[in-house]
Amino acid sequence: MLDTKSPIGTFMRIPENLKEDQPYFGPDRLAEAQEFYEEQGYVVLRGLIPADMCARIRSLFDSKVRASRIAMLRQKNMRYERNAFDEDGFLHNPIFNVQDLGSRSLGAFRDAVLNVLTHRATAAATSFLLGTERTKVIQSMFFEAPAGTWAHQDSYYQDSAAGLGGCVAGWFALEDIDAGAGRFYVCPGTHRSMSPLRNAGANNFATGHQAYQQAMVEAMRTNNVTWSAPFLAAGDVLFWNSLTVHGSLPAGRPGVSRTSLTAHYLREGDAMLQFHNRIREQKTKLYDGMTVGLLHDQDLLRNRVVREAAFHFPKSYMTTRRLALQALLAKQTAQQTWRLGGRAVPAVST
Repeated sequence: MLDTKSPIGTFMRIPENLKEDQPYFGPDRLAEAQEFYEEQGYVVLRGLIPADMCARIRSLFDSKVRASRIAMLRQKNMRYERNAFDEDGFLHNPIFNVQDLGSRSLGAFRDAVLNVLTHRATAAATSFLLGTERTKVIQSMFFEAPAGTWAHQDSYYQDSAAGLGGCVAGWFALEDIDAGAGRFYVCPGTHRSMSPLRNAGANNFATGHQAYQQAMVEAMRTNNVTWSAPFLAAGDVLFWNSLTVHGSLPAGRPGVSRTSLTAHYLREGDAMLQFHNRIREQKTKLYDGMTVGLLHDQDLLRNRVVREAAFHFPKSYMTTRRLALQALLAKQTAQQTWRLGGRAVPAVST
């Protein structure tokens, strides 16, 4: 076990290997996995993705993406940037929405990722967890270096417009994840025990994102949350509910990577709720039988023009984006409601 501190300063023990962790479930035990997910707000499915598919993504990243000079949208700051690497040579700025990458230069890598995110085993698992016949991908990310992501509930950023908690996300290990490589963690049961922190007022995304992060830390202390940071081998997937508090730890050891994917899924008929505030329309395509949502499809000329403008004039782009978001949030009122646990909850406090 690797001993470390949690984001609120409490003690955490991180399993180094499978023997130190619980076995969780295989893809042939979806009914049991679904029961565990409903109770705990997360579940691990071991060996869900074939190892050769994980290896292909890593290989294509090394051969096609690593040396690319194309600006890509990044998870950490939502800016268009070229690749940046840490002192160990690992990608430091994770890629946001891999499905949006253009076909010409990065299509092979994009498709290898989509082969995993829409794999028949992934489709079966997400359908089982959401209690529906078909699901769709609405968002994805690619990581290599330890990320150190703040504790949060995904619902603050996106959820199902049909009801909060109706989105399931998956963290796909593309290699055996070292305990010191910024292990992904969840706070079991918080999808039930903690009310969602609203994307509103002082905590709104446009001007109060840091306030939200601090409010989450205080909420975790108040609720005396517990922690789980499962060991994941290549092909294992950790699924969690959009109301479950989670994040990833900073690097605990030098020279170790955490090559992985994250993806978010809705029932196929649901719409994406963004910032507890609005329906975000998405262009979609069908890939290997699953609907995939696109936000900034780089196969479209207009999106490539926006990308180049955002890359070359980042301050102007971010200022325009922030002002547009502020205007959008100000326009919405408490007349909009979204459902949580059978009761209507205002989308925005006023």
